Amino acid sequence: MKYAKPHLNYNQQVDLLRSRGLRIDHAPDAIRDLKRIGYYRLSAYTYVLRRPGVEVQGGVRPPRSDAFVEGASFDDAVALCAFDDRLRNVLIAGLQQVEVGMRVQVGYQLGKTDPHGHLAVEHLDAARCAEPARAPRDGHRLSLHEDWLRRYQSLLGDAANEDFVKHFILKYDGYIPIWVATEFMTFGCLTALYNLLGSRDAAAIARNLDVKNRDIIHGWLKALNVLRNHCAHNARIWNRATVYPPRVPSPALAHERLHHLSIADNNRLYFLVAITAHLLICLDSSTNWPRQFVTVMRKYPTVHGMTPENTMGFPGDWESLALWRHTPSS
Repeated sequence: MKYAKPHLNYNQQVDLLRSRGLRIDHAPDAIRDLKRIGYYRLSAYTYVLRRPGVEVQGGVRPPRSDAFVEGASFDDAVALCAFDDRLRNVLIAGLQQVEVGMRVQVGYQLGKTDPHGHLAVEHLDAARCAEPARAPRDGHRLSLHEDWLRRYQSLLGDAANEDFVKHFILKYDGYIPIWVATEFMTFGCLTALYNLLGSRDAAAIARNLDVKNRDIIHGWLKALNVLRNHCAHNARIWNRATVYPPRVPSPALAHERLHHLSIADNNRLYFLVAITAHLLICLDSSTNWPRQFVTVMRKYPTVHGMTPENTMGFPGDWESLALWRHTPSS
């Protein structure tokens, strides 16, 4: 079906929202916000203010009505959007620190095994490296390591004009040691390499992160990589379901500060936020990020009964947990 809705100017957008029951006290302010945010982007925050659809047979609930709930206002949606901006900013700051810390962990540990261990299966987990990649390339299916090397070579080519890369290309025929190569790897590439590490190296890194299972760490990193990309591309973070819901660690496999996750929803944001805080504490005991995150969350707007608990899976007493009361080391 061809899209047939007409283009609306800003005044018409205000009129449409008002006609559907959204309170707009001052049209010029609303137009200013629409010009700054955009009608479609703001709809992610107005959608939750619309009346629920009527449940039909089989428990299927259709999309929300176009009409807004009584008392809903344009300012409510703007407040949620502004909070999401603050949430995204504190998350990207923490996730960037996790990414850098993981570069150090992989570069240091694999470097001890062999400076060029990322390039040769004999220094990695041979069975994992031999597993088939999901999508065929040029008519044939690559192994996971072959597919990883393809990504690595592409990133190396993209970084060819960096001075440190030029140095290794000119002097060492492009054989770049792992502790240097991690600097041009994306978080996704780094995460995939962690999955291919030999059992000794992967386990050593997992121990540094207070987790006793390498596959848990890999699953966490996959989920955090998607979250990091959403943050970097200014996507909505608030009230969003998780891509690649990470594995819930049993109390026997993770530090006690994460034991409360055994009853948390791994498909909601809190789970990923808690993982981020834990990893940062392990990577840098002087981190102040957990406190910074708490400060942002204390400014959560009061909008129609929506709370961190019912929109993002936060436990009711989350601020009192040891994870969020971390005292940075001097």
